[in-house]
Amino acid sequence: MCRLRALHRPRILCWGGGGQTYTFSDPFKSSLSVALNDRAQVEAVSSNGRTPLVWRSSVESGTAVMCNIGIYGKVFRGFYASAFSLLSSAMAYPVINSAAFYLDDFPSPVPSGNGKYIKRDYNMSISEFYSQVWWPDLVRLAERYGIRFTGVMIENYGDNTKDDPVRQTDNTQFEYYGGLLLRQNGEIGYHGYNHQPLVLPNTHYGKEYAYVQWPNRKAIVASLQELIAFQKDVLPAATSSVYVPPSNILSQEARKIIGEDVPQIRAIASTYMPSDSSLPYIQEFGVAADGVVEAPRIVSGGMVGDTYMRLAAVSELNMHYVSTHFMHPDDLLDEDRGAKEGWETYRKGLEDYLDWLEQSAPSIRMQTGTECAAAVQRFSGLTVSMETTDTSWDLKLGNLTDQGWLMFRASNGTPGNVRGGSLTKLTGNLYLLKATSATVHIERKTGGAA
Repeated sequence: MCRLRALHRPRILCWGGGGQTYTFSDPFKSSLSVALNDRAQVEAVSSNGRTPLVWRSSVESGTAVMCNIGIYGKVFRGFYASAFSLLSSAMAYPVINSAAFYLDDFPSPVPSGNGKYIKRDYNMSISEFYSQVWWPDLVRLAERYGIRFTGVMIENYGDNTKDDPVRQTDNTQFEYYGGLLLRQNGEIGYHGYNHQPLVLPNTHYGKEYAYVQWPNRKAIVASLQELIAFQKDVLPAATSSVYVPPSNILSQEARKIIGEDVPQIRAIASTYMPSDSSLPYIQEFGVAADGVVEAPRIVSGGMVGDTYMRLAAVSELNMHYVSTHFMHPDDLLDEDRGAKEGWETYRKGLEDYLDWLEQSAPSIRMQTGTECAAAVQRFSGLTVSMETTDTSWDLKLGNLTDQGWLMFRASNGTPGNVRGGSLTKLTGNLYLLKATSATVHIERKTGGAA
């Protein structure tokens, strides 16, 4: 099928199905340099077009697919899932079909004083910038792209974890921005009584963070109960279920406490990708044994360009058909998060990502954090089996509730009429299947024997 020429070519990925290039910010050598014969059908190549990365070829009565990526981290799961879907005449697997956008630390007390770069660009205080520039821009983005933001509330920025919680007395910012968010058809979740991650004294921050541990289980529960009560007091119309850990840090002990003692929290949205640190709470999409939905965030900020994050984003569209993004109001106060570049650059970077998402996944559902968690719950229990004939593909779905979503690839044959669901073409021979019945019949219009 192929002839090896040399080992280790610089690898920059171009996924053929979408016709787009996704580049590492720091490319390195990982793929074999190969020459293929005419029987090979190339699906993805390096950005210079010379190194095949994914190809398939007929072998006796079946199909062989080769992946020449040479990297096997979590960020590439979606590419391997897509490659696996090329093996048979058709393939179907459950997906989530959801795009959620989180605003961390929102609503929260607005920092006082002047941000250096906000003052430079707008000659405004932080409070004026939030109300006159940042929030109106987010509303315009929400209206343009159909986003329904999920803000996660934090009551104060203190570091007292030992004393009983003290109720925030200044409700102005919470009522104002929280009300605006709810009127925008968004949602408000939980971030913390303060910004101290939920960990016990056996968690050591070292030099990574200057956070303070909580002394015991009782203190953790009391802090969450205070936040929940405060939110209900200032925003009685809000219905919340999602918790976002500060700095994505949540210890295993505190995670267990949430499941056992805080029934108002039904979903946790931490982070999806592995970290060099042992502190972040890394999640998979699914439902935990205690019934809490694990609905991690994948990308963040406004610099989601042709970098690792964009690679992760396209991988997860292939793997789970999901996009989860988060940003902070105070990103413009931190040089590491885009403050020096300024809000205009940050906003344009976010718009670029939203344009890409709209073009790459036009049928993805724009949802709140709770709705995304519900989609994860439906996805996690769904099973599928498929029978292929010369004239049809027949799917049987297990644990289907009201509806299910699946990625469906027709490698040999063209889908026709559908009973028990509907198909939306994504790209090439790849479709999004909405199943409304436990049995789905898809007409196979052309193609050879199964």
